[in-house]
Amino acid sequence: MIAPDDAALSSRILAKTAEYLDFPSVVGHETPFLDHLARDFSALGAEVERPRNLCVVTLPSAGPVMLAHVDRHGAVIAEDGAAVYAAHAVKNVKYGEAAPASEILAERVNARYSGEEMFAYDRATGGRVSYGDVTGAALDDQGRLVLALENMPALPPGTPIGFARTIDRTQNGYVSGQLDNPMSAAVLRVAAELGLGGTIVFTAEEEIGRSAAHFTEWAEGALGARQDLIVLDTSPFEDSAACQAGAVVLRRKDATAPFAEEAVDRLLKACMGANAPVIFKDAYIEAENAGRARRGQPPKSVGLTELGKIIALSGGAWTGATLQAPTFNYHSNQESTTPKALVAFARALMNAAAGG
Repeated sequence: MIAPDDAALSSRILAKTAEYLDFPSVVGHETPFLDHLARDFSALGAEVERPRNLCVVTLPSAGPVMLAHVDRHGAVIAEDGAAVYAAHAVKNVKYGEAAPASEILAERVNARYSGEEMFAYDRATGGRVSYGDVTGAALDDQGRLVLALENMPALPPGTPIGFARTIDRTQNGYVSGQLDNPMSAAVLRVAAELGLGGTIVFTAEEEIGRSAAHFTEWAEGALGARQDLIVLDTSPFEDSAACQAGAVVLRRKDATAPFAEEAVDRLLKACMGANAPVIFKDAYIEAENAGRARRGQPPKSVGLTELGKIIALSGGAWTGATLQAPTFNYHSNQESTTPKALVAFARALMNAAAGG
């Protein structure tokens, strides 16, 4: 597998990320993006299947099983016309979870998205129906997390609303946008152009904790036991240091389960081959918690991942390791990283898939 120079590789990944952001994929309403991924990988000559909530790509050469989720945050129109934050709307309406929204989350959503432009779309085709602007977000008298929109006409119940912002390149060298997680999909597509082998599984509804079940339900009939899963995602940090260093983020475990040691070690070797600094996120959080304990502060969770949930749901039948790119301003439309971190992420993936 021969990759272009760093500038050309990062430029190609960012162009593909911008393309993918044009296809809406609000959690629970990912069909337009999954369908586009099916077309886009078919154009490379890959074999593509579209089970419900998934897009499965079999590349021409052998390799690991790689996963990335495709859903993003947004809103869904309720029966009374309110634009309800999608992660809660889908949990409550589609799955009947009665999941409460908190004041803390409402404050975060208000801070992250006020002033952003949004568009309503046809959930089957992705065609854009209308545009509006977010003026705030708050809990209503029913306990729902509702986005206040102006300039948006009345819409039918069930209409999804996505964010219109695409990739920004800042003067200080960062790239930003709704990176979680079209960036991982873009890295997989560009790597496939360059000879990546294996099977790619794009999953829906990761943001509401359903993607692992979608994968395991499919894998029960399609895969034997596998210890080589590679789950791609972004990994949030409070500052830009990891991004500036061009680091790659690995884990030996999350709060749910330990990962496969051999798979983690293969990824570590692949990162070293890419000359990328490595941060083990579980160890990073544990070290941070030691400092918090000395200051009398409560510990942070070591975190949840799609892979940890897959391991738990399957009893370890499917396991592997995570490969993540560092970002900051997580779960906002200004989630940011650097071209250097993107290149390290892509080269580590290609090394891992090639076995070195």
